[in-house]
Amino acid sequence: HIVPLFRHSQCSFFTCRHYEYHFIGENKTWKEAQSFCRENYTDLAKVYDMTDMKRLLDSVKNQTEAWIGLYSEPGNKRMWHWSLPGVEHNESEAKWENRDRNDEHCKNCVRMNRDQKWKTSKCHEEKIKFVCYNGENMQLIFLLFCVFCYACSACQHV
Repeated sequence: HIVPLFRHSQCSFFTCRHYEYHFIGENKTWKEAQSFCRENYTDLAKVYDMTDMKRLLDSVKNQTEAWIGLYSEPGNKRMWHWSLPGVEHNESEAKWENRDRNDEHCKNCVRMNRDQKWKTSKCHEEKIKFVCYNGENMQLIFLLFCVFCYACSACQHV
């Protein structure tokens, strides 16, 4: 019979994101900003992690606030979604400035300020600048690299 003497498996998981943030210096409502970004880029900005947050802030330059692509549908239970369909929002990504539970029916869009804080705002009334991202190469590239090493002893006859 064959007896494995050594078995080793090593897997590495890499995520590569290829996109750029673009600060747009025009004042628009969240919906107008979303339409503009979808027509000229890919969508309103999305933040994957704190590295993205820094890149996003660098794109905003010295502006105090800008729309990002986070929103919630009006309703009894607040659920946040990214503007880009199929991209889930991770609650641990957010650093909220205001989280007033009483505003669920009127403040359903999110702006980001220079302090990396996110603030809920009225989508259709307020007009501010915004950030788009260019996603021509937006696909997330997932590479899974696994190496399996096996060393087996030779069969011995008794």
